[in-house]
Amino acid sequence: MDRPWVVVAFSGWNDAGSAATQAATLIAEYSEAKVWRTIDGEVFHDFRQTRPAITVMNDLEIVNWPSTAIRVGRWQGHPIVVVDGPEPSLRWRTYCFRLLRWLRKLKPAGLIVLGAMATDVAHTRQLPVMVSATDPNLINELGAEKLEYDGPTGIPFVLVTEARRHEMNAIGLWVGVPQYACESPCPPATQALLVRIEELTGIAVPQAGIEEDKRDWVAAIDEAVVDHPELAEYIAALETEQDAALSEGLTGDVLAVEFQSYLRHRGH
Repeated sequence: MDRPWVVVAFSGWNDAGSAATQAATLIAEYSEAKVWRTIDGEVFHDFRQTRPAITVMNDLEIVNWPSTAIRVGRWQGHPIVVVDGPEPSLRWRTYCFRLLRWLRKLKPAGLIVLGAMATDVAHTRQLPVMVSATDPNLINELGAEKLEYDGPTGIPFVLVTEARRHEMNAIGLWVGVPQYACESPCPPATQALLVRIEELTGIAVPQAGIEEDKRDWVAAIDEAVVDHPELAEYIAALETEQDAALSEGLTGDVLAVEFQSYLRHRGH
């Protein structure tokens, strides 16, 4: 039996434009993933920060408490596990231990932990995906930037670190989202993560709908920029910087990967 890849995403501080959670949601939908286990949020959330939601309908009141769902599904013959939920606010090490204990039972091929950060990138250019991985060859194969960071962190970094400490294969994928347009949703960022996930796992999510949303997103920002000349100058400077970096760092292998992904999704 194939060993499943596990895709993990948390809403909150680590999810600019909701790019990570949207990518996980799409994979769960296409794989028809069903809930296998949940991690109760009672001991891992401060409910004043991550508040429960209530639904009142036909005199019935239902409280939906924050929790983490572990879903299991299949897509194109591949087993897939999707883990999603709000970032826990308490007891991160205990939380990671509990989550990894459940995931070990599924004998995963590895964990792909998603994140999205607001950064200095232009909405008119391909959004970069940075990789945190122990294998430098993997970073080169993906044509991605190696993530270098020093500062406050969130649960995605902690989970990747704890997984490796427990000798589990774990990869962190972080997409850069334009800081001037990091509100949810951000279709180009979601698409960038899905492309990298496909390269790692062979799981290809249809992207026709994302392409349409992406065009609308770019057009809306272009229209807004017209009335803000200072922002237009800032974006032009970002474009120049990214184009220079692209011409220096892009290889034929990377171009081939991107083009193959385009061909696979054309017409879906």
